[in-house]
Amino acid sequence: MKNITTVILAAGKSTRFISNNSKLTHHLAGLPIVCHVYNTAKKISGKNIVVVCNKENHSELKSLLRGCKLVIQKLQMGTADAIKAARPHIKTENFLILFGDVPLVTERSLKKLIQNFEKNKKGSMISFKSSNPYGYGRVILEKNKVVKVVEEIHANTSDKLINLCNSGIMLVNKFIFFKNVKLIKFSKIKKEKYLTDLFDIYYKKNIPFSFSISSEEEMTGINNLFDFNKADDFLQKKLINKFIKKGVLIKKPESCYFSYDTKIDKKVVIEPNVNIRTNVNIKSGTIIKSFSDLEGVLVNENCSIGPHARIRKFSKIAKNCKIGNYVEIKNSIIGAKTSISHLSYVGDSKVGNEVNIGAGCITCNYDGYKKNKTFIGNKSFIGSNTSIIAPIKIGNNVKIGAGSVINKDIPNNKLALRRSNLKIY
Repeated sequence: MKNITTVILAAGKSTRFISNNSKLTHHLAGLPIVCHVYNTAKKISGKNIVVVCNKENHSELKSLLRGCKLVIQKLQMGTADAIKAARPHIKTENFLILFGDVPLVTERSLKKLIQNFEKNKKGSMISFKSSNPYGYGRVILEKNKVVKVVEEIHANTSDKLINLCNSGIMLVNKFIFFKNVKLIKFSKIKKEKYLTDLFDIYYKKNIPFSFSISSEEEMTGINNLFDFNKADDFLQKKLINKFIKKGVLIKKPESCYFSYDTKIDKKVVIEPNVNIRTNVNIKSGTIIKSFSDLEGVLVNENCSIGPHARIRKFSKIAKNCKIGNYVEIKNSIIGAKTSISHLSYVGDSKVGNEVNIGAGCITCNYDGYKKNKTFIGNKSFIGSNTSIIAPIKIGNNVKIGAGSVINKDIPNNKLALRRSNLKIY
């Protein structure tokens, strides 16, 4: 099916999620919750996406969600009212309703929903089976059609035995939907209009919803911090299983953390307690040792990283490098077969091939006003406890004695050292 608009409902106040910011902006595996939903919606609708937000989270969502239409739900009058705010921007015959706080739904499940919708072309919803359905709306069926959804607060004893639950996600015909959504009444308890009342209206008009079934974990909604951790656990397990199937050895995987966009080739080893943030690409044959933290880095083949290494954004590690314990690298290119074994900081630098940087070496890149560059040529040897004051260029095959402070460029093939006088009394 072509030309489906997706409406993402994101106007909730996040009152149960204790935070200074909207819950939708909190990062789940390195990506804001609402961006997970938005990225999936783009696979279905392209640019035909409408996000319904509130006055408080509008500016935050506007900075995150580029290329879609944001509309503000002026009054918090429930999900049915939120859809009305989006109506002027729905230009297609059919539209999909997603929720900004249900981030794990997959393209596969949405395509399954679309196939189900094709059977009646009026309305279809996603349901799921739960081993512990407490708190979920129960889906009441008759002849495999949706009669209604009963919320937990209204459920009787027999309703509570039903384990088929409502996700809230649905695909509807625009004309039929807006003709009937106006029939939804205010809840006497919460004084809001809820989309779940629509199922009963459709059934009584003999145009009942059909349904597809997805997994419970995909339909996990994030209402509070417990839900956040639950969804995060699901996503981490999914990422870990993907890497293991690909041929990545992850030792004690429950202690490691990966991002949604992490790329790891086969024959990589990840030791316990490794944290991999966004935009990391690790090539085959590399080992990431315990307690290392990587972000925004390309690590090429057959490298050894860590333990306790920190590699920050905009860094590139060439093949066969050793980046050892308590080494920090930031915004730097490290050449092939280079060794930085321990206790050093390399920032805003370009380091050549087959360089050895000793323990305690520091590139002094910040002069109090700006960051300055350090260039170190091929096959140079930087002695322990050397301070290299940028901006500076160190040539090929240079040797720098331990304990030196270097503040001048050094040509190729030179020895440089600086000593203070030693007095023994």
